[in-house]
Amino acid sequence: MSRIQPISPTSPEFKGILELNIIYEAGLDSESRPILVLCADNLPDPKAIDYNLILGFILARLDEFVESDYVLVFFSSPAKFRPSWLWLLQAYRSLDRKYKKNLKALYVLHLTKGYRIIFNLANKITSPKFAKKLHYLSSLNELRSQVPIPPNFIPQSVVKYDRQAAVKPYVPKTREVTPMQHVSSKPSLAFGRRLEDLATIEADGKPDVFVPKVVKALVNHLRLHGMDKEGLFRKSPSSKELRVVKEAFNRGESVDLSQCGIEVAASLLKVFIRELPEPLISIDTVQEIGFIPDTESYSTEQIELVKAKIEPIYIKKPYEAALLKYLLAFLREVSENSDKNLMTVHNLAVVFTPNLIRVTENNKEHSEIDAAEVEEMVSVNAGLYLHQMNQGIGLVRLLITERDRPFGVSSK
Repeated sequence: MSRIQPISPTSPEFKGILELNIIYEAGLDSESRPILVLCADNLPDPKAIDYNLILGFILARLDEFVESDYVLVFFSSPAKFRPSWLWLLQAYRSLDRKYKKNLKALYVLHLTKGYRIIFNLANKITSPKFAKKLHYLSSLNELRSQVPIPPNFIPQSVVKYDRQAAVKPYVPKTREVTPMQHVSSKPSLAFGRRLEDLATIEADGKPDVFVPKVVKALVNHLRLHGMDKEGLFRKSPSSKELRVVKEAFNRGESVDLSQCGIEVAASLLKVFIRELPEPLISIDTVQEIGFIPDTESYSTEQIELVKAKIEPIYIKKPYEAALLKYLLAFLREVSENSDKNLMTVHNLAVVFTPNLIRVTENNKEHSEIDAAEVEEMVSVNAGLYLHQMNQGIGLVRLLITERDRPFGVSSK
């Protein structure tokens, strides 16, 4: 049984299968890791298309994410067409170490008993360690407690199946809280706060240069200890360690980051940007500027076009401008060490764009929308998300490369 190879993204087969929306991006999880969704109900009739081509397509899509930590959600039911167990074993075998290494969790929803036996068998044969990353879930409520997937990325057929499934209501497990684990109900002093609020808390009255203390602490630590770390910003620490350090910052405590792995500071920097009440770069700005080609140098005309769009915006948003310029300058430093850390301008843009830019989310419940409209909406949102992220990556690449110039300041 030979392994299937990824198909070329430029091939007509890739472009054709892409329209089926079998696998798509659905934002980031709470630790700023990309969420990918695999939907069985979008699989076509095996009589109409070779499923090995579909597997090659899925592997090609995964290739876009496997260098970084990521999360995969599999909507296994309902499904109009189901592949044979032999094909599933072949598919599982094709997911070699490259794909499993940085997959932090695989959430499988509504898996039938027969296919669960196949999954468990494949784990025992090929990768016993991988079983620890595999989570079988029986309801959307259970999934939502683990992964924050917006409603507009969940197909109506899955929602309907979930409602009809005879399962007990999901009740989240509670943890015993010891005095050492007590979480204060006081407002956060770091994450999730408006920049204006943090400036007031930190008694800094200079909005055009204000950078929150937590960001400076994280960046200074990364600058001293992380510049030669291969894959910086692509790996994530344990969820528990990340939560403990984040909560300490939120309580206003002094945190010794040298006692943590470098991945903690790298992940927290992304999480801080992601949890700002307003994104540092609006999706409207991205759409107005449009697609910017990947290049090592940008023309004066291209820079002036971007400047004309963003300078008037950030003149009115001094706190956001100060933090964004500070972050971009640091990311440029990181890219200048890419011979060691492998984080080129492009790689940094891919990692940070989903944190800097947030796509428009339709948060209506599916019950409020016509079923056919929901199915179309999920497909449109998946395509729109990919399109907007690609546009955003182009803009962030330019901003890292050119630093202050698009903001009307000459780079030193």
